Amino acid sequence: MSSVRISDLDAILKEFYLGPIIESLNNQLEMVQMFTKSTLDWQGRQVVIPVHVARNTGTGYRAELGQLPTAGAQGYVNLNVTAKFLYGRFSLTGPAISTAKTTANSFATYVQSEMDGLVTDTKLKANQAMFTGGGCVGFLHETHAAQTIGGGATATADVEYSFTGNKEIISELLAMQSTAGTRATPATHAAKLNIDLIRLDTYTSVVALSGAPPTAAQAVVCDASGDAAHLTIRVLGVPTDSYQLQTTGNFATMVKVKGWGEMLLAGANTFTPYDALGVGDATAGLVKQRVDSENDGIYSNLGNITHFGVDRSQTANASLRSTVQAISVGARLHANQALNFGRMQSILDEIMVLGGDDPDCIYVHPGIRQKYADLLVFNAPGSIKKGAIGDVGTGDPGFSGYAFNGIPLKMSRHCGKGLMIFLKTKTWTIAELQSFGMADLDGNVLSRLSNQDAYEGFVRWYYNLVCKEPNRNAILCGIAFPA
Repeated sequence: MSSVRISDLDAILKEFYLGPIIESLNNQLEMVQMFTKSTLDWQGRQVVIPVHVARNTGTGYRAELGQLPTAGAQGYVNLNVTAKFLYGRFSLTGPAISTAKTTANSFATYVQSEMDGLVTDTKLKANQAMFTGGGCVGFLHETHAAQTIGGGATATADVEYSFTGNKEIISELLAMQSTAGTRATPATHAAKLNIDLIRLDTYTSVVALSGAPPTAAQAVVCDASGDAAHLTIRVLGVPTDSYQLQTTGNFATMVKVKGWGEMLLAGANTFTPYDALGVGDATAGLVKQRVDSENDGIYSNLGNITHFGVDRSQTANASLRSTVQAISVGARLHANQALNFGRMQSILDEIMVLGGDDPDCIYVHPGIRQKYADLLVFNAPGSIKKGAIGDVGTGDPGFSGYAFNGIPLKMSRHCGKGLMIFLKTKTWTIAELQSFGMADLDGNVLSRLSNQDAYEGFVRWYYNLVCKEPNRNAILCGIAFPA
């Protein structure tokens, strides 16, 4: 029996997998399905999206024959969007290929598991990054008075803070920081994550930063173990530095992982770059590679200080801010609070004030859907309506369709625990430089590996997620989550 030729493999992959992979992935990515994909005028790997941020001020009432208002104009800023690159790679060994018959059907059966796994794994990465891309992983919701940081060994001790979001991402990054191999952690050092804490009433950093490695105040995540509702943080700095968690209203503080490659000396409060430890370049750590390479997620679009190059801490750009609030804000270790209709309605009211329109969907983790179902059952039983499909004889006490003020609740297991995300989907776009698909280089989807009896291929997607009107979207955090 003759061997399968590379041309045969290419033809089979194109016929049986190229189209189906794309269709399967697009159908399974609930977040990708929801947002519009846009083909824009890219210049290299960047595209500029103009956004309306200010109205014409040249209007007003005047007396008869009075001087006309000073002429004004609409205000615009440019969002400078950079494409991010997502890949899924697979390989087929020569011996494994040779055991298959040369028919398309046999070969298709052989590679089915590899291609199905590729779709699943790529889907997982893309859907995760739609929320936490760019290192924005969750939110603190506490009050904290201004606190001066002592220098050296007198730096602030480890402190637990109330947290809601995607804590599992923090655990992944901590593990990556201490991964064996080129980034191995010596016994005398401990892996910590450099973070920025962003006050979402002012879109400014809680802790003053200056460079990498830091020479002024710096916050680090020390521990992500324990329950999902708390995060252990240490603040380092010199005596003149200070920090203050959010104290006005119910605004939250966002936790953003920084991609710096330092290690924290055991028993000390200073960072040492990787290269000083002889374990690699400080600027090329695994955490940095991950954080810097991901697309901007929902949290980043709504809570990052800069929005694709535009500084949202500036008053002139305040229309690019979003509403990111906690259901309740209290002192340190303030417990997550039970979901209630009043806070949900207040978020909708705030969006109406800022953006002039209601959102069209609310995304939650499955655990929060459970809490919302409890609210309906115990507080608003009359709002539960049985649909035509729900026959009494089916013995099904659950409900598949939930809504608030006519806005449907949708679920994603990648949505942060303790969050409700209110979205106006038409304000979002997936800016595509290269649509998702199998790389077809010079007419071939497979390449022979150098000095190996194997072939490989990969799928790719060049894109970024952009919110053009953040003020029409919101996040409610600090919601009590099922244990």
